[in-house]
Amino acid sequence: MEKQHYKLLLVEGVQQPPSIVRTFLEQCQKTDFSTEVAIGFHESVARLMHESYDMVLLDMSVDGLIATDFLKHANIVGFETPVIVLNDNRCTKEVSELEEALLQLGASDFIPQSELTRGLLERSIRHVVERKHIETQIAQLLKRDPLTGLGNRLIFEEHAELAIARARRNAHQIAVIFMDLDRFKQVNDSLGHHVGDLLLTLISQRLDRSIRKSDVVARIGGDEFVLLLDNIDRPDNGSLIAAKILHAVTRPAVIGEHSIQVSASMGIAMYPQHGQNCTELMQKADMALYECKQQLDQHFLMFNERMQEKLKHIMTLERELNQAVEMEAFELYYQPKIDLKSELITGVEALVRWPMPDGSIRMPGDFIPEAVRTGAIIPIGEWALETACKQIAQWRDLGARIPIAVNISPRHLKLPEFTDRLLEKVGRYNIDPGLLELELTEEALVETGASNIFILQEIRNAGVKIAIDDFGTGYSSMRYLKVLPIDCVKIDKTFISGGEGNDLSDPTIIEAIVFLAKGLSLDVVAEGVETEAQKNALAEIGCDKAQGFVISPPIPSRLLNQLLFPSSALT
Repeated sequence: MEKQHYKLLLVEGVQQPPSIVRTFLEQCQKTDFSTEVAIGFHESVARLMHESYDMVLLDMSVDGLIATDFLKHANIVGFETPVIVLNDNRCTKEVSELEEALLQLGASDFIPQSELTRGLLERSIRHVVERKHIETQIAQLLKRDPLTGLGNRLIFEEHAELAIARARRNAHQIAVIFMDLDRFKQVNDSLGHHVGDLLLTLISQRLDRSIRKSDVVARIGGDEFVLLLDNIDRPDNGSLIAAKILHAVTRPAVIGEHSIQVSASMGIAMYPQHGQNCTELMQKADMALYECKQQLDQHFLMFNERMQEKLKHIMTLERELNQAVEMEAFELYYQPKIDLKSELITGVEALVRWPMPDGSIRMPGDFIPEAVRTGAIIPIGEWALETACKQIAQWRDLGARIPIAVNISPRHLKLPEFTDRLLEKVGRYNIDPGLLELELTEEALVETGASNIFILQEIRNAGVKIAIDDFGTGYSSMRYLKVLPIDCVKIDKTFISGGEGNDLSDPTIIEAIVFLAKGLSLDVVAEGVETEAQKNALAEIGCDKAQGFVISPPIPSRLLNQLLFPSSALT
């Protein structure tokens, strides 16, 4: 068996005689040690700054500085070389207390001098070095995308910060490029995820071959890639290189029996013009990519001043949104749903509004997309559910059973504690769970996956209702109506009032949805009913319920109370 070779640094004190450690290292038979001796604390630090070692053997006390001082310094300057501390019996602390303190500071092992033997020393060094090697391998794997072999966001950010530091010293420019594939989801849906994975692997290879050795490419999720172009002379060169990369990437891809037409979009940000650090550059490249995808005639776009103003608006909105979440500065409006036969109110949909200090109201379209992006949708959804449960309890105490439907994000279903927290609210207000309904869009329900469908089934088994919102606008097949744990289908308003005139936009589609839903014993609600003619036509088709401006716009609870309890003084 071939011997292992390790390079060690043995740190001893100035007045300290040569330790027995040197003798033990020379006598080891299974391992060859190349040992260098550093005398004193400062010499050891200097050597570690300029040399690479597999291991440091550190005497407990060196020139009045104990091992804890050395380890603290190593943490500050970022030394990653493993350290074994040797207790020279001059320390008066209890051994167990000392060992715990040293291990917390990052020591790999601690050996009291009284227990030191050649075999123990050799085994300890081999174990620590091999463990460090495995930890390094794992750390590198964590920085790699397992599908394509490219780096991930972690390793990209490390390279980017180093490149920015070089560019700052040398007055160079850097380009950060965000790229994603156009219509990649269609590949997965039509040809299968295995073909999509092969396409991503092929694209990653094309990207890697199209950049210089000094550049970096990483996959940061899905079909999203990010590139770092180092040492750019001027911004125009960034655009020229982007065009060259796009040309290489977008050649047709032949995968098995499939020939796939590849299209991609890019957003570009430059250092130092658009940002001074990796986070700023990635943020602005991402925004440039988003703007690029909104323009059908563009395949790559450089960040510009117009985007800068938009970014300022988004950052301001994000700050205000965080403050609003903290202060719970939202209000629920309620849009009544009526039974189309009796025209009585059978329930309401809760819709979030954001009142402003000047008396104006921010509508969901103005802030919900940003809330989804930043994760603020989670506390907003929690607040909406809490407020809805409280409102159901208040109406119950007044003798009314009014169901409330609350829109939730797919992000809520990804929270392990979501079901427990939801049912805790139901229990705390002692309400009938059947009076609470969760609404998710058709696309969100289809994309939740098997685990989240199981969560929805748990919620439904507890008595809470589940509804598909905006039905008919997604891409799901009708079989999902049978598979998904749902109670209600809400027909999207584009089929009701999306056309011109007073009549239904697509009565044939509405009739088909109603027929299918009733065959599966599901409730049907038509959204966006704006005219009496539409309301009457829906009743003739057999639709159960309707909501829309012809019935009532979304209104605050005090106004809804006047509809529900006209003879009461309640406001």
